[in-house]
Amino acid sequence: MPVFRVEKNENYTTMSNCHLKDPRLSLKAKGLLSVFLSLPDSWKYSVGGLAKICKEGKSGICSGLKELEAAGYLRRERRRDERGQLRENLYIIFESPRDGSGSPKSENPALDNPTLEKPVQEKPALDNPELEKPVLENRAQLNKEVLNKKELNTDSIKGGSEKEPRHKYGEYSNVLLTDSEYQSLRQEFPQDYRQRIERLSEYMASTGKSYKNHLATIRSWARKDRREPTKKYSHDNYRCEEGESL
Repeated sequence: MPVFRVEKNENYTTMSNCHLKDPRLSLKAKGLLSVFLSLPDSWKYSVGGLAKICKEGKSGICSGLKELEAAGYLRRERRRDERGQLRENLYIIFESPRDGSGSPKSENPALDNPTLEKPVQEKPALDNPELEKPVLENRAQLNKEVLNKKELNTDSIKGGSEKEPRHKYGEYSNVLLTDSEYQSLRQEFPQDYRQRIERLSEYMASTGKSYKNHLATIRSWARKDRREPTKKYSHDNYRCEEGESL
C-alpha cells in the first residue's frame, strides 16, 4: 500500500516527541505545549492570548499551564520594570522536562521518582512430616510360625510362667511329652518305657481317640496292669474311665 507524505516546504513545526510520549501529561497539556513550540519566539504569552488562539477557556489554559510546570516543561517568571513594579510574566518553555534549576530531567520520567516495591517476604515452606505407617507383621509369616510350632510340637503344659514344649514320640508320632515328662517316664518305667509309648501310639492311631495328657494316660494304664496282671492284652483293658485321664 503506498504511503502519502506531506511535503514540508513551509508552515510546519519541528519539535521533539518527548512531551508527546510523556505519560504524565494529559492530552490538553501535550496540545498546549505543541502550540507553544509552534509559536514564534517574539510571541507574547498570556492566558488571554492563549485562550483566543485555542478553543479553550482561561480556566482550562491555567490548568494546562500548571500541569506543564509540574512536569518541568514550563517555567514562569514575573519581571519588574526600572521602577521595580511587576510587569508581564516571562514564559520559559522546554522541549524536554527540566528540574527547578533548569537542568534536564531524565528522558524517562518514571526514573525521576522510582517506585520502590515492597519486599515480598516469602513464607517459609514448612515440610509436612510424613509419618510412616507402622509396618504390620506379615500375617502369612505369623501363620507360618504357628505351623512351625505345631511341627515342632510346641504344645504347652499348664503351670509356671514359661510354657514347656511337647515333642512327638511313638511310631505314629502322636504321643506328646515334654522333656520333663519323658524323663519322669524313663525313671518310673526304666525297663519298658518305650513299649508303653508305642502301645499308646498304636492304640490312638487305631481307634482315633485322643487324650489331654499322655503321661497321665500311660500311668493309668500301668496301674491297671498291676491290678490285673493275668489278663491278656486288649484294647478294652486300656480304656480310661471318665476322670482318670487329665
